[in-house]
This record gives sequence, C-alpha cells and structure tokens, in this order.
Amino acid sequence: MKAALKWGRGEVALNIPDKNVLAVLEPSGGEPVEDLAGEVARLGKNPTAGPSVEELVVSMKPQTAAIIVNDMTRSTPSDIMLPPLLEELERAGVPREGISVVVATGTHRPMTDDETRQTVGEEVFARYKVENHDCDSPDLVDMGTLSTGNKVLVNKTVAEADLRLAIGEVLLHYYAGFAGGRKSVFPGVAGRETVMTNHRMMTAPGVGIGVVDGNVVSEEMVEAVREFCPLHFILNCVSDSSKRIVRVVGGHWYDAWREGIKTFRKYNFASIPKRADVVFISAGGYPKDINMYQAHKAMFMGARALKPGGTMVFFAELAEGYGHKVFEEWALRGLTPEGAIKAFEADFRFGAHKLYYLAKLAMEGSVLLYSNSGAEDSRRMFCEKVNSPEEILPILVERYGEDFTSYVIPQGGIVLPTEED
Repeated sequence: MKAALKWGRGEVALNIPDKNVLAVLEPSGGEPVEDLAGEVARLGKNPTAGPSVEELVVSMKPQTAAIIVNDMTRSTPSDIMLPPLLEELERAGVPREGISVVVATGTHRPMTDDETRQTVGEEVFARYKVENHDCDSPDLVDMGTLSTGNKVLVNKTVAEADLRLAIGEVLLHYYAGFAGGRKSVFPGVAGRETVMTNHRMMTAPGVGIGVVDGNVVSEEMVEAVREFCPLHFILNCVSDSSKRIVRVVGGHWYDAWREGIKTFRKYNFASIPKRADVVFISAGGYPKDINMYQAHKAMFMGARALKPGGTMVFFAELAEGYGHKVFEEWALRGLTPEGAIKAFEADFRFGAHKLYYLAKLAMEGSVLLYSNSGAEDSRRMFCEKVNSPEEILPILVERYGEDFTSYVIPQGGIVLPTEED
C-alpha cells in the first residue's frame, strides 16, 4: 500500500507491502452539534445526570456563583457556552453581581486581557467579574487534607462561592487518564503545591493515558472535588478526531463526565485484535510535530499497538528540536533509558517527564525517527535517526523478516489503539 504520512507542512510517501499491513488506524467521525449554545441551554434545564441549574438554585439559594472555564491551552468554546449558562443562572435567581468567571490556568501563566476577552467573549468580559487563577496567590484557601496527605489549596473566589460550575472538555490526558470533570478544580484552580504533589505520582502503577479507574493521579483529583471542593454543575464538550464537537454532557460533575468518556471512546479509540512488530506513525504534521515536546504524545499513544521488542517508525519534522528547556537540559545529560527513569523518579522535574516517557518507550522497543534532528540529538531522545524513507523497510525486514506485521497510524495523537478483550 501507499501511505502518505504528514511531516511538517508536507508529506512523506511510503510504499509498504500489503501483506505487512494489518490495518490503517483512523478513528471514526461523528455528527457535529449544530447549535452549541442551544444545546447548552437545553442541558441547563435537562442535564445528562443530576439536578438542573434551576433545581440547584432553588435548593441551595446561592448568592454567589463561580464558573470555571479553561484557558487558551484548550480549544473549549467557552465564549459560546457561557452566555446561555449565565442566562439560566440569572433566570433561576442568582444575582449578576454575585457571579464570577474564573479562568482555570492551573500552573500556566495568566492570560492577558485580550486573551481573556477572546476566551470568555467580549460581552461576558465587559458585564461580569472575570479573573485568572493564580496558583501562587497568597489568598489560596486550604480546604483540607486528602487521604494521600496532599493539601487541597484552591482559588479563593471558587472556594468561597455558594455555587460552583465548570465548562470544560473531555480529552485524553497522559497521567490523569482523561481531562474534564474534576480537573476544572484540580489542577485548574488549585495551588502549585497541590498540583505538583499530585503530578509526582505520574510514575505510579496504574497511571496512564485513557485510564481513570485505579489511577491514583485521577483518584486524588476525584477525592478533592467529592470531599473538599464540590462542583455542583458541569458542561463538558466531547470532540471527535477532527475536533468537531459531537456531544455536550452536563450536570453532575462525575456522572456526566463519565458519560462523556464513553462518547469519547466511541469516536477516538481504535480497536485492534493484536499488537504488531512495527507501527508506522506520524505526529500529524505542523504544528503538532514542531518539536518533540509536542510530538511525543503521538508516540506514547501509538505504542499501545506495538509488541514488546517492536519498532516504532516515527515521522515528525521537529523544526524546533526539543521544544522545552528542562526537557533539553535532561536530554543533554546523555543518560541511558534506565538512568533517565531512575533520575526522574528520584528528582521530579516538570518538563523532564517527557524524557522519562521516551525512556519508558525505549525500554519496551525501539524508535526509528525521521526528522530534522541530528543523529546525536535523536540518540539523546532514545531514538535512532533515519536519513531517508528508503532506509526504513530494509531495516525492518532485517529485524523481523519479510513477513513482519504492522499498523499505519496517519494521525498519531488523536487515535488511541486499544486491544480487544
């Protein structure tokens, strides 16, 4: 078969014998929600799970409400979703002067006024109190201590609100399993100490992308919201692999979110009968392959289709190389995969987690990397540089024989291979 794999702003053409290809893994598309604002209004009155906005207001009689929204690192259309939710809150009896919108920056930098206007919409920015969360603020509220010993430090506006709501998105996440639901509070509006203490558990057994049950990182977030800082109503978008919103779930922060996960799996998981010797995978072209810090997500997900001892053939331009200062500093130490894993587990550094994940992949198989990175930088990222596509097949035949098995993943990072039970 002829495979066209995106690379930078162009494509790389590969000719792979049909006998060697088990399948091309591409997720199925869904039907987009035609009227997003209308669907939000509907869910406010008839949620996916739990009480409606009006029922909450009648029972709780809140004088203040905080609505948490994602920052610009997420594609959530908060500017479209906020107005109908705000209208329903006010209609139910929450005074406008008591409503605040809090941008869940987590440990990211605060957004500028222009960025915030774009995120929440001009009218909301002008008519309501809008603030960026500051994870280092001296006004964070200590809401208690989790069973793990981690302190729940939360944004003051959110912590003191009578009613807490959140607009978010169900997405895959490296170590929390999935974004959405509880993540609007933790890490969205939590203190840096709280967030980093949680993230240190990313190396624990059971932690992984697309996994929430038995995942201690996610379970700590769930405990924080359930026991210490409850969300009373959420709206979470679910997108397909083409980034089209195919569903919005609303209502109970946990039950509605889990329903959103079911929908996400339907449109973004690719079922496979078995793993293969080889995975041919593209990061998806520019800007997804601009550096390894961004592109690595595709490798991490594609590895789910690879046998132990197999080879991943990764196509990523990497025009900006490593893409993160801490990641590059750790790579330049010239560690072995075993050494990188031990160093990271002994000295947690955010940014260095990318080298840790690459090291874990290197312990399970090998990576042939077709990129603009040099041979030495490729090696420091635990990859073997290939200089041309023509070199690839002879290497694979030598390793696994003429009848090697493979999957082709043209859009790595948006499809998660999952073995059939």
